[in-house]
Parts: sequence; structure tokens; C-alpha cells
Amino acid sequence: MKKVLVVLGIVIGLAAVIYVNYAFFTGKLMGLSEDVKQALESSETVEVELLEKDTWIVFTPKSETPETGLILFPEGRMEFRNYAPVAQKIANEGYQVIVLSRRLDREYDEAKEQARIENVMAAYPEIRQWVVGAHTWGGVVAVNYALDFPEKVSGVVLWAVRMDESGDMSGSDLPVLYVYGTLDEGNVGLVAASSPYLPDQTVWVPVEGGNRVGFGSFGPMAADVGATISLDEQQSAAARATIDFMQTLAP
Repeated sequence: MKKVLVVLGIVIGLAAVIYVNYAFFTGKLMGLSEDVKQALESSETVEVELLEKDTWIVFTPKSETPETGLILFPEGRMEFRNYAPVAQKIANEGYQVIVLSRRLDREYDEAKEQARIENVMAAYPEIRQWVVGAHTWGGVVAVNYALDFPEKVSGVVLWAVRMDESGDMSGSDLPVLYVYGTLDEGNVGLVAASSPYLPDQTVWVPVEGGNRVGFGSFGPMAADVGATISLDEQQSAAARATIDFMQTLAP
């Protein structure tokens, strides 16, 4: 009986650690940080809107009518509002950015997610070219859409995405950007493991001192390695690489 109780205690303890780590990582435990709250407010240069029952966050530059739009999927089912700071940085350079939520979905439904991308495109007919992007495990959505509808996108932006045979882009002609932190906990072999599934024209951009989660403004994740640069520095580097990449895509 004592052994059963010990095992039960260990299981409960592990479950508690996993839950607390998930809750802290997603912002459910500590709430949104001040930089995220600020980035969710419209600024002098960028208008911010929450649309479609708060499942889209739209960042629109005020100084000019954007011709290029970026549709961004978050890490798995994480809190999508935590991408507001990096989205603001990109929109501030003249690009429309739409961050889509997956946090209420229990399972990945490819047809549903692809329909949401189509809905975004239909809502902004003034955008002349679209780029689909994602962070880590959200990459399956962006990659599969680009593979299924290459005529509808002008490029793909991947932030620390784990590539495998299920999303093999090696034969694609689309421009691809791959940004990763050099302290990503999966960085040992990450590039080598992902490169066989990406085309030769892929632009690789390492962020020195960055980790896996630093593309969004999350709390620490137990599985991740501590970054040696700030969140703002990592997000600025990711935004700069994304902006430079999109500038090469002629509308």
C-alpha cells in the first residue's frame, strides 16, 4: 500500500509540475506582461484590432497602405496575444500582420485552419501578396498551406519550426526564411534535421543568444534553455530578419 501511495504521489507531483509549467508558459498563471499589454494597444504608427471573436489580432501600419501581409500562427495552442510585441515591430515597417489564435482548439484540424487563412485573405483584398509564417509547432499549418496552395503565397517565414517529412518543402520554389535561436534547446542538430525538408533557397538566420520561446513574450519553459539576450533583443532580431526577407518579395 505504501508503494502505491508513493507512486501515486510521484505521478501527482509530475502532473502538477507539468501543469504549472504550462500555465506559466502560456500566461494563464501570471497573466499578460506589461510589454504585451502595451503592444495590444494601437500606437501612433500601428492600429491594433481584435477581430473574429478575438481570434485574430490585426496590426495595420497607419502611415501607408500595406501591400504585403503576414499571417502568423503561434506555438501550438499557446496564448497568441504574447506575439503582439514582435508583430508591432513588423507592422511598424509597413506590413500588415495578422496573428491567429489556436489556443481554444483541442486538436489540429488542417481544413479548418486553412479555411481561416482563406478568410483572412478574403478580408483584406487590398493586400497584393501574402506570406504565411509560424513559430515552432505552429509551423505545420503554415507549411502545409504553402505546399497545398503555392500560388496563393509569396513566401514562408519559420521561427524555430521543427521540420519533418510531414511538411517536406524541399521541392518547393517558394522563398523561405528560417530564424532560430542559437540557444534553442533543440539546436543541437536542429538545422541539420530541418534542412533536408527545406528548399535550397532557404534563408537561414541564427539569433545569437536566443532560445526557442523568445519569439513570443512568454514566461520561462522548463524544457527551454535560458537566453543570454533579452526578449526585446530576440524579437527585434526576428522582426528585422522577417522584414528584410519580405522586402525581397516584389509585389
